[in-house]
Amino acid sequence: DHDEDGHDDHDEDGHDGHDGHDGHEHSGIDPHFFTDPARMAVAANAIADFLISTVDGVDAEALRSNADAYVAELVALDAEVVTILKGLPKDRRVLITNHEVFGYFADRYDFEILGTIIPSGSTADGVNARALAELARIIDKAGVPAVFSDTSSSDELVRALASEVGQVEVVELYSESLGNEASDGADYVQMLRANATRIARALSG
Repeated sequence: DHDEDGHDDHDEDGHDGHDGHDGHEHSGIDPHFFTDPARMAVAANAIADFLISTVDGVDAEALRSNADAYVAELVALDAEVVTILKGLPKDRRVLITNHEVFGYFADRYDFEILGTIIPSGSTADGVNARALAELARIIDKAGVPAVFSDTSSSDELVRALASEVGQVEVVELYSESLGNEASDGADYVQMLRANATRIARALSG
């Protein structure tokens, strides 16, 4: 599934619901394609094509050159993420996250999303104790070693869930925003590399 030209072989529709990933169903189009660098490469090419064809006076040669360079960087990043994650066996390729963000990542790198703490369309206030208890049961049954929170939002619910299960690590990912300039998530490439590294370390334990 990993093409080498930045034009990946995924369906380029809205990718509704990420069929096959339990606990990860969207009521509409999932906008979080940025978790898949191959899709980002497709987007970069599309944006460059659009600008060249519609913006008068644009330096088409420079724009295309820059786009090609960035696409090459994204293709290399995709291969790097595959390498980072290659040591994880199938039974460890499971994600419990605070928001429904990583569906495209899961599809690209063969993960299963067992559940999300805050379902699509909900807020933290809308998460009930019964839903958390059910998710805790799923985590315990699957033997999941880590659950993932977001660096830019409260991890209170994630930690409550981990406490309910016991012996589960809480690991922060960049899922809603980049990190600051001094962080390992200062730009898109660094952010995805950091997320993959944190996921690999957390789930290999």
